[in-house]
Amino acid sequence: MIRLYPDQGFGFLETADRREIYFHRSSVLDGGFDRLTIGVEVRFAEELGEDGPQASTVQPVGESGHHELPEPELL
Repeated sequence: MIRLYPDQGFGFLETADRREIYFHRSSVLDGGFDRLTIGVEVRFAEELGEDGPQASTVQPVGESGHHELPEPELL
């Protein structure tokens, strides 16, 4: 996540090849737009929108099954 405009409901992601991709609030899974912050790593699908490439199904890495396992308890 490199730029975020929460009041306007959109932002820009940086791809692995350093391109900027637009995304809209509605593209963030599980209503998570308000939890996004600059610098957070996300996974997304890239698709062609009316004005060029855009991101869909945006999801912060670490959500939905990508959590670290807890440390085992010592008895």
